Amino acid sequence: MAGTEAAPSRFQRAKFFPPRTDEAATTFLSLFHRHAYIYRPLSGGGWLSAKDDWKLTDTEILKAAACVHPKFYLGTRAGKASKYAVLDIDTGSQYHTKAGYDKIVALLEKAGIEEHNLYRSSYSGGWHIYIYFDAPVSSRDLYRQFHQLFTLHDFEVSKGQLEIFPNPGVKSLGQGLRLPLQPGFAWIAPHSLVVREDRDDIGPEQALLQFVRDIECSENPYHHFHRLRAFVEKTAATKEVIVAKVATSKPVGQVVPIRPDAKPMGNPDALDAVKKVFGKVPKGMNCDTWIKGRHYYQNGLTGPGQRAEALFSLSHYLFYGDPENLIRSYGYGAEDERKWVIDEVLKTKHHGQSKDIAAGRQDALKQIERAVNWLPPERRGQKQEKYEPVVPISWVRNNANRASKAQKKIIAAVEDFKDAGTPFGTRDLTLKCGVSSRTLAKYPELWKPAMEALRSGRLETALHEYNAVEGAASQESLPPSSIQEKIMPPGRLAARRILYELKMRDARETRKNSEAAQRSEKGSQERWRDRVDVLMEKDVSAASERELRILINLLARELIIAPTEEDCVWLSGYISGLKQRALSQGQAVQLSIDRIASAS
Repeated sequence: MAGTEAAPSRFQRAKFFPPRTDEAATTFLSLFHRHAYIYRPLSGGGWLSAKDDWKLTDTEILKAAACVHPKFYLGTRAGKASKYAVLDIDTGSQYHTKAGYDKIVALLEKAGIEEHNLYRSSYSGGWHIYIYFDAPVSSRDLYRQFHQLFTLHDFEVSKGQLEIFPNPGVKSLGQGLRLPLQPGFAWIAPHSLVVREDRDDIGPEQALLQFVRDIECSENPYHHFHRLRAFVEKTAATKEVIVAKVATSKPVGQVVPIRPDAKPMGNPDALDAVKKVFGKVPKGMNCDTWIKGRHYYQNGLTGPGQRAEALFSLSHYLFYGDPENLIRSYGYGAEDERKWVIDEVLKTKHHGQSKDIAAGRQDALKQIERAVNWLPPERRGQKQEKYEPVVPISWVRNNANRASKAQKKIIAAVEDFKDAGTPFGTRDLTLKCGVSSRTLAKYPELWKPAMEALRSGRLETALHEYNAVEGAASQESLPPSSIQEKIMPPGRLAARRILYELKMRDARETRKNSEAAQRSEKGSQERWRDRVDVLMEKDVSAASERELRILINLLARELIIAPTEEDCVWLSGYISGLKQRALSQGQAVQLSIDRIASAS
């Protein structure tokens, strides 16, 4: 491996991986990038980086997977694209618990990632959560989306807590990840988190086949990655709106109907204030707590020792909302949004009264999370979902009855036109049957065939009159022709063959040019994506107004030459997010392409 030591004994692949495992081995080997790999001596020590021009061979990977490598544990870094992502959770991580694992899985499912596999990475007991895709995904985009997904939901993405791979790095080769199936590897049951199958207890062939079977049975379709990206973009946009709303005190209102409570709680003044806002006291509301929450939302902390009370009051206040101040209700199912609002209020309005919040300590953030996820005893153990309006069954039944009556009217009107033999149009039909043109458009199969038949003057009920034409018999029913077919002269036949060869040659040349153009277009698409990736590497959260404006204009120029509609839609959404960020900083942005268009 290192080049200066004696070469190990020859690895007999067929001994560990017989020819019947060649297809599985090919699938396994195709997962890993070969250059800039990492290795660690079996005798101990830290991980080392191989030279950039060293390439990890199939033999070395299979040696490690067979647990017979004589010198090293092996790991690989990210390539340009990857068919899998890995969440690395160390033994001492706060997420190395059943609650932490369940929280991660719930977030993945919420984001559209339905399949994953849980393994023990080594004897240390750390976990690797593998997420497979059925097609390669850009490593940078894969890392960016998962990193943003977990940071938006307040996971601590850092070494020793939660790491995300592939991790291609920005100005370096990035982080390397230990290869699977090496000594210490194990399959973990996701429900009990106990070892289901230990790598040391099974042979190389069985381990390889079981790992590849995991890949084949749990691949996420490529469109699930697009669902993940859309979910991340929507969540980021929602959080930005919340942050901007708290900062500008100009929130967008959303009032939801709430049933009145039979036993309102609170002093008379608080009850009067709540009734003035809602009309009635909402069910379960503590009016005193709601009034305190409104005070903390508007003024923040005004003295020491108020953080705990502010957390509870703000959560109660935001749960019901405030129609008078155009603050929507963040009830059941909106815990994340409620947490973001409380977090932003306390960060921007603590006024130095809370040292923990000012220092950004994790304990203060954990208290916010506990406050927003508190449930009354009667709701504990139930799945909390956002309120969705339900259409009453009587409305559905009434709509079905109206649709049935409209269809009967259309059929009756068409029969009248057919009996009279009168051509008709949609205007005539709407006047006769008394339905709207929109209703007619829903059922074209009821009237369109008859309308076309009447306009052409032929009806299927009068086939003998319009379709019995001369010469309608088939070739088989006609008598044999008296005209003898001419035999083609040899010269004409040779000329036709030459013409055919010339046409085929032109067709081959056209096909060759088309394939070359497709290869050139594919290369152009890859170069375009590389340019966009370079522009998007910059951390926009720390960018100045001028840098943000330059970045938006550069991306807008790339938007004009986007190779596909999908790339165009995706980049347009990203540019829109940057423009909203610039507007939130008080800077209006006019793209250079807009100025050119207006000038012309």
